[in-house]
Amino acid sequence: MPVQSTNPDYDRHLHEWEMMDAALEGEQAIKADPSNLPKPSGMVEAEKQDGDGNRYLYEGYVARAQYEQWVRDSLRSMMGLVSRLQPEIELPGGMTGMLENATADGFGLKQLFFRLVRQIISHGRVPLVANIDENGLPYFSTYAAVNAINWKTASQSGRQDLVLAVFREFREKADSDEFSHEYEPVYRVFTMREGVCHTAVWDDKGAIVEEERPLGTTGADQRLVKGLAYLPVIYCGSTDNGPDVDEVPLLSMARAALKSYQLSADYFTALHQTSHPQPWVAGMDDETELSITGPSAAWDLGPNGSCGYLEFQGAGIDAVRKAMDDQKNSALEAGAKVMDIGGAESGEARKTRQNDQHATLHSMVITAAEGLEQGLRYLADWMGFDEKKVSFTVKPDFTAVGVDPQLAAQLLTAAQAGIVSHDSFWLYISTGKLPERDWQSELELINQQPPALGSLGLEDFGFGNRE
Repeated sequence: MPVQSTNPDYDRHLHEWEMMDAALEGEQAIKADPSNLPKPSGMVEAEKQDGDGNRYLYEGYVARAQYEQWVRDSLRSMMGLVSRLQPEIELPGGMTGMLENATADGFGLKQLFFRLVRQIISHGRVPLVANIDENGLPYFSTYAAVNAINWKTASQSGRQDLVLAVFREFREKADSDEFSHEYEPVYRVFTMREGVCHTAVWDDKGAIVEEERPLGTTGADQRLVKGLAYLPVIYCGSTDNGPDVDEVPLLSMARAALKSYQLSADYFTALHQTSHPQPWVAGMDDETELSITGPSAAWDLGPNGSCGYLEFQGAGIDAVRKAMDDQKNSALEAGAKVMDIGGAESGEARKTRQNDQHATLHSMVITAAEGLEQGLRYLADWMGFDEKKVSFTVKPDFTAVGVDPQLAAQLLTAAQAGIVSHDSFWLYISTGKLPERDWQSELELINQQPPALGSLGLEDFGFGNRE
């Protein structure tokens, strides 16, 4: 089988991911695909008679349609809630650099966590791959759902584990210049051979781009320290971190937005037609010509001529408008975004809907954090550190918490006296939340810190006069 072979589960969900890509990109991407807005039968027949001459009918139909940005706005709102969260991270000494540099493009673990949650919300799936660069430094790579084309599980030591993972990447063409933007696909393959994970890169013709090598190597000389007995790949999902494809949280909203777009084409076309009635003229001499009409032009109809307008009454416009409102309500009921619907729902209904949204976010935040923690444990094992010293946890509390100046003042006094750690004080004034750790852990932080607060007052942290 060629390297481009895809998992059957991938084939079943590819259309959903492509729909989400277009929904997030916006109206331009939606309108670029004619299948998103089928032609009315009248336009189909008109183009059969004169395809070039009547193409303007459908072009105007598409131009008047409106795609609502519910999906993009929902994602932005949900990420606004997630951005309030503060991950609690513990790493072995040799991995602490990942706090600031954990991705292929040089961002830290917190930014990587936000990226994972964003992809899970929008596509229900984000593959996370642990790796070590040529300098022996650990990092993570992520892939779009549409580029994780193949995977396979099999029994290993009595457990069902990943034995194959294939990802599509894009590399600049070898013959392109520095200003070119031409890319070609290659395929990175992770597979198990004789109990050790191997990786290689192939092109779309089946030729080797990077020779196969065992994973477990580290350092500039790629010295094999210990062959990895697993694939360092985690498929973070909306419900769990297994390789099977999970549901897309915003898919119902994307479908409602697409249906609203289709209805809007009929709605705005109907409005266009009602605002442009067709004039008619009858009873004129054959010699009389009418070539210009409009409010500033006069007609000479002769002694027996008559004229009028054929006006479209638009009896179905209200029905189309109601159908568009129904699609908006369907999007609201999807629970993916808190939207203002003009006071049409009670406070309790809004509160219930917000709780549903938070419950959805809760599961996605948990799976993202657990997936990232598992990836960090893979790296710790790879580099010879103690996996038990790795922890990445997030408490998914989306409630907006304010800072109590009185409590902040008490914490500052305690921090100056060495009773509370500086870290606990700073965490509270920056997030409004106290850390969840036992006294022994707090005492270790106190013993490790220098006496740096001195005689600072609460006003030095932007809270005005301490009294």
